[in-house]
Amino acid sequence: MKTYPLLINLLFMMTSWSIGVYFLSVIYTPTIIIPLFNDFIWIRDYKGLLGLTTIFTVLTVPLVAFLYKKRGQMKKKTTWYGMNAVAHLLWIGTLALQVKTVLYNLGICH
Repeated sequence: MKTYPLLINLLFMMTSWSIGVYFLSVIYTPTIIIPLFNDFIWIRDYKGLLGLTTIFTVLTVPLVAFLYKKRGQMKKKTTWYGMNAVAHLLWIGTLALQVKTVLYNLGICH
C-alpha cells in the first residue's frame, strides 16, 4: 500500500501541534473559552489548545506505526484507506476545533 496517507497523518499532527504551541504564545490569558453548540467550557490554556491534540496523538502514533509496519501485508485496500480516512477526519476535526477556539478567544467569532 502507499505510504503517503501515513505522511498526511503526520503532517496533520505536526500542523495541529504547531498551531497549538503558536497560539499559546499569542493568547495571554490563563483560561481559554471553548465554544460548544449552546454552551461554553472554561479551561486552562494548555488543556484548551493542546488537550485534544495530545489525545489524538497518543491514539494516532501507534496506529500509524502499525499501519506502516503492516502496509505490505494488508490485502484489502478498503481497510487500509478506511483506517487512514478515519484518522484524517479526526485530525481535520481537531484542527477545525483548534482554529474555532483560537478565533473565539481572540474575539473574532463573538
